[in-house]
Amino acid sequence: MNAKSVAADNDSRAYHHGDLPQTLMDAAIRRIAADGTENLSLRALARECGVSPTAPYRHFPSKRCLFAAIATRGFQELQSHCEQACADSGTPDAGLLAACQAYINFALDNPTVYHLMFGSVLEDFSEYQMLADAAESAYQVVLDLLEAIRASRPGLDLEATQLGAVVWSAIHGIASLLLFALARKSDGGPASPQASMVWLQANTDRTLNLLLRGLIEPELPQHSGS
Repeated sequence: MNAKSVAADNDSRAYHHGDLPQTLMDAAIRRIAADGTENLSLRALARECGVSPTAPYRHFPSKRCLFAAIATRGFQELQSHCEQACADSGTPDAGLLAACQAYINFALDNPTVYHLMFGSVLEDFSEYQMLADAAESAYQVVLDLLEAIRASRPGLDLEATQLGAVVWSAIHGIASLLLFALARKSDGGPASPQASMVWLQANTDRTLNLLLRGLIEPELPQHSGS
């Protein structure tokens, strides 16, 4: 059996068993991490995965479709991580903290996927319905927790979507700082931005506690002047 027939046989088995899309996505994540999205080639991925040059196009008509599929899977995994983290938390407050920590951990463990989910490569999710649905479903985990928190705190006058904007900006900011700022080498002293990032990395839980406590506790009444 020659090399061409072996590749065709591998292609047929992968396509039949339905694992080729997952294999291509995993290979693409590795290639993007090494070379960036602009240098990714579907034909090169086919060679790496041992299938015919046209096999990837059966599942991903273009690179953008492949990126959208990776981001979709990312949102699904993010939702699963957040749900598992807050499943046994006991209270909505503890659940929100656990979900936020799971979000940050997911970002740090999957930086390439996280960049595709929230970066500029895929700006219009409406082009990909499954991606849009996965993103909304993942966000709903946080919104449900915030609705439960609102129900227990009559003093909160913001809607869950408004609270969600603040929570999301906080945890996304932490994740982004840890992903990108810590990668920069700096010889700054104890008052440098790098020192703050090092502290943030070591005190993520405390940072989240401070941010979320300030968000969900009702504002103290203002003292009137004398």
